[in-house]
Amino acid sequence: MAVFGVIGCGYVGSDVAVHLKYAGHQLIGTTRSPERMPALQEVVHEAHQLDLTDAAADFTFLEQLDGLLISVAPTQQSEGYNSVFASGLRNLTRALRCRRSTRNLHITLISSAGVYGDQQGNGVNEDSPCDTSNPVNALLASAEDLLRNIDRPDTEICILRLGGIYGPGRDMVAMIRRAAGQQVPKNGNAIPAWSSILDITRGVHFAFQQGLEGTYNLVDDMQLSRRELSTLICDREGLPPVLWGHSEPAGARMMNARVSNDKIKAAGFSFQSPSMLVPESV
Repeated sequence: MAVFGVIGCGYVGSDVAVHLKYAGHQLIGTTRSPERMPALQEVVHEAHQLDLTDAAADFTFLEQLDGLLISVAPTQQSEGYNSVFASGLRNLTRALRCRRSTRNLHITLISSAGVYGDQQGNGVNEDSPCDTSNPVNALLASAEDLLRNIDRPDTEICILRLGGIYGPGRDMVAMIRRAAGQQVPKNGNAIPAWSSILDITRGVHFAFQQGLEGTYNLVDDMQLSRRELSTLICDREGLPPVLWGHSEPAGARMMNARVSNDKIKAAGFSFQSPSMLVPESV
């Protein structure tokens, strides 16, 4: 049995916590919200209220850990991203670097395949440069670098870049059905990346078990444009097409790339949900 911590028990973090708890591990979880503490106490063995942006935050629980997932989600305002991914992650990495314990610690950071930005629909992999012209992408890339630079021999760092997340409570196919026949002011030719919550959770567990280090795209196999995906769904169900625009709204963060998942497959990971259009394999 390992002691595993989850910093940020939101949609992804809570699912990972439940999965690892039932796999037999001891779970420590955190949330910023005092209102969420009772629910979190039902999920993990030990719950902490933690605000990463607080310079006086208590990180002593890190000393107990064999594994750690960092899955923090700011508000959509730029200052939310800045506080979490700049000052918050800086406080956390300082605490990780200064751990007194010398027990081996595997850390997984949840990041975003959106850091590749607008690549005009071309293929990208983990060696492709990030589009740091966008301020959110720049913050995410900087957060990744903060973790990589912990530089302790007893600490392994794995970064998982996710696409748009689908799963229970996030039924993307149903959302597209509801948009049938309507105008959507986004670029229909843009190619997003997608990730199933099932495979995200399995991927975090796999990274911990295998001691994965480095950066991996944890995205499914689907590489369709928004227009292609919605047309396929609407045609299949006899619905009128979604009426996409040809550009993004001014100032919007742009993602348009065919993101490869070959690296994580080569490491031995297999996807149970290759696409939101394919039933999950057991």
